[in-house]
Amino acid sequence: MKELSKRAWVLFFGIAFILPAMTYGALYWYNHRIAGLPYYGENYRLETSRPYYTVPDFSFVNQDGNLIDNNFIKDKIWVAHYFFTTCTTICPKMMNGMNDVQKVFAGNDDVRLVSFTVDPEQDSPAVLKQYAQLREIQSKQWGLLTGDKKMLYQYARKGLFIVATDGDGGDGDFIHSEKLVLMDRLGHIRGYYDGTEKNDIQLLINDIRRLLADN
Repeated sequence: MKELSKRAWVLFFGIAFILPAMTYGALYWYNHRIAGLPYYGENYRLETSRPYYTVPDFSFVNQDGNLIDNNFIKDKIWVAHYFFTTCTTICPKMMNGMNDVQKVFAGNDDVRLVSFTVDPEQDSPAVLKQYAQLREIQSKQWGLLTGDKKMLYQYARKGLFIVATDGDGGDGDFIHSEKLVLMDRLGHIRGYYDGTEKNDIQLLINDIRRLLADN
C-alpha cells in the first residue's frame, strides 16, 4: 500500500509540475526557433494582419556631432533603446548587452544599433563621444543620439512604446526602461528584450540572425 501511494505521488508530481514545464519549454522552442518572429503594434500589442505598425522617422545628433535620421537605418535590421551616460543601475548592463550584439555583428552593414539618451541636457555630443570611446562603440554601426528632450521622449513613448507612462518631456519628466527593441528592414517591431538579462541578449542575437536569414 505504501509503495502504491508513493507511485501515485510521483505520478501526481509529474502531471502537476513536470508536464506543464515541458509544455512551456516546447512552446517556447517552437515560438523562437520554428515560428516566425511576431509583429508588435502600439503598447506591445501583437499584430496578426497587415498593415503592420511601422516606427516613425527620427532625426537627432550622434556622438560625432552628425545629424542622424532614418537613412542610418534604412533597409537595415536595427536595435534601439534608451539610456543616459551617468546611469549606474540598469544602463551599464544594457550597454554591455549592446556591446555583445556589436561584437557578434561587427562589420555587418545590414545591422545597426541606436541608443537614444533620456538626458540630453547632460549628454551632449562631446559627452557621448567620450562614452563611445570608453566602450569601443563604432559610430558607423552604432549611433548614440541626443537632441530635443520632448522629441526624444515622444519617440520613446509613441514610436517605440518602451514605456507606458504619460509625459510631455518637460523638466520634471523622466523615463527609465530596460527594454531593447528589434526592428526589421521595413521598420516593423519584431521583438522586445530585457537588456539586463544575458539570456535575452542571446535571444536578441539569435533573432537578428533569423531576420538576416529571411532576406
